[in-house]
Formats: sequence, C-alpha cells, structure tokens
Amino acid sequence: MKILSFRFWIPVTLLAASVALAILWPAVGRTNAVLAQSTESSAGGATDAWLVTRGLIGHGMIGENSGSDIMMPPPGAEVDETRQTENRTGEILTQAKSWNEIVGDNTIHIEVTTLSTSQFEVAFWLLPNHRQGCTMYQWTLYDHGRALQSAFWRNDAPVLRLAGAADLPHDLYPDSVPWMVFLRVLDSPRSGAEGALHQQITPYSYVGQDVSAKGLEEISVPAGSFTALKVTAQVDIATVMPNWPRFVLHVIKPVVPKNVFYFQATPPYRLLKQEGTTFVGGPEVTTELIRFYIVGAPPVAASPAVAAAQAPVAVFGGSSIPR
Repeated sequence: MKILSFRFWIPVTLLAASVALAILWPAVGRTNAVLAQSTESSAGGATDAWLVTRGLIGHGMIGENSGSDIMMPPPGAEVDETRQTENRTGEILTQAKSWNEIVGDNTIHIEVTTLSTSQFEVAFWLLPNHRQGCTMYQWTLYDHGRALQSAFWRNDAPVLRLAGAADLPHDLYPDSVPWMVFLRVLDSPRSGAEGALHQQITPYSYVGQDVSAKGLEEISVPAGSFTALKVTAQVDIATVMPNWPRFVLHVIKPVVPKNVFYFQATPPYRLLKQEGTTFVGGPEVTTELIRFYIVGAPPVAASPAVAAAQAPVAVFGGSSIPR
C-alpha cells in the first residue's frame, strides 16, 4: 500500500501508522511467528476434532515431508484458482487454489498458495455462517516440504481482552484475510451495500476498513466474461490513529489508497479480480480468476454463465451472505 502522496508532511507519526497498515493489508502468510512445537490447538469440541482429522491443525501441518498437495479439496467442492501478477513487470507472484468446506454451522475456507518452485502456504479461516467475524485462523509456510513458520489465531473475546485496553469488536478477523471476506462484510451483495472489516493487529488494538459496493461492470478474466459487482475497501484512519484530531483525519482520508475487487454479481459470488497492493510500499498487483471446477466432476465445455448456474452456492455456508 503506497502512501508517498502524504508521507512527506506527516513523516514521523505516519511511519508508525504505516507499520500498522502493513500488518493489516490482506496478504496471506505475512507473519513473523515462529512455528510452535506443540501440535495441540487451543480450540475445542467437535469442530476442533474435525480440523485435526482433516489435517488443518496438529501433526498434519508440521510434517517434515509435506508437499503442495498436503491439502486436497474433497469430491464435490468447487475449487477457484487465482493468479497474482505484478503490474509493472508482469511477473507472476503467486498462484492459489481455494475452496470451502461446511462443518456444522461453519464454513471452513481453505487456501493453498504457491509462492515459488519450493515454497507454498496453507491457510484456513473458520467462518460462522450466520454472523460476521472469524472464529479461528491458521497459516503455515513451507519450503521444500518443511514447515518454516506458522501463525494461529482464535477469536475469543474474554481471552483477547486485556486490562486497560479497549474492547475488541465481536465481529473480529485476524490480520490476514481471504479476498472473499471483503464481500462477506457487506450487508448484502448488491450495489450500494456497505460494511466494515475489523482486523486485529496487536493484542490491544484493531484496524477497520470501510467496504462498499459501487455498482455493476462487465469484465473479462482468464476464467471468462462476467457481470461483476465492484467493491472497494479503504483503511479507516480513525482506527489507526484514534487520538488524532478529526479535521486532520478528514484531510488524510482522500489520499489513503484503496483496494478494488470485482466479485461475480450472482451466486456463488466468486472473486473475479483484485487491483491494488497487498502491503505498505508493495508493488501494484492484479489478482485474477483463471479457472474454477468441481472436484470429481467430468470436464465439460460450458460457458461461464452455465458453469455459474451449475456451481454450488454455499460459498459462505448458505445461499446468501450472512448479514
């Protein structure tokens, strides 16, 4: 996220804000957490047991001989494949496969991202179907099949609250989120809809993003041509610098960069395209949907419209986005 346009006249304080925004901006896997040796999760119950059995937490995530196929989607799941490219050079930065699995009253969103020939990431988000926020998140980075780093996060309000700190929102997300969350936080997937994304960046604080749907556009990506809902997200400066005078924040807000997303305007609301940056000072990138398919289904030559009509709509655990 580039902020050169206003760095010069508020350099010292904005540097601190830049660090906060760098932690915030949604690029999966940016963490300095060292891989924990314990294989136990701090979660509990049937969902925790399912996550262990599925290999998303526990021994399955820290094996010494893990490959990029460490996590495979189940039969019947729709897999969306995206590619992220640096705009200036055209270099392919990442390629990702993502899908959803329904467990009880939750949707598990899983992403396997290839970074290079030897490095890849596996991440999951546990998302309640009937309310906002994220319940659990884990990310692991692998190199040559060996786990290098890992981060685990759980939304537990009583535990997360620290003495002397402000209460964190209940609809909290971790510092790293999948693109689909920017549609999920809207009050509905329609033009004119608005919402807010709250991401925890320290044990004491969170940063908000204002998210809004701007209208419909016709766009083309490698996966086909679609009618897309354009969604923009912009950091809420007031949550980054809560003690600053409001008139200063009002001046700063217009120059705070935005991320732009294009989601399919009809169920299952696939991410079609993203434009912007993924961290402070990072390059401008474009993420595009390159293909989607149903695991185990025979390949068929169908138009995007036909494929969309046949695909499952349980992207967020139901036929519509939770309010």
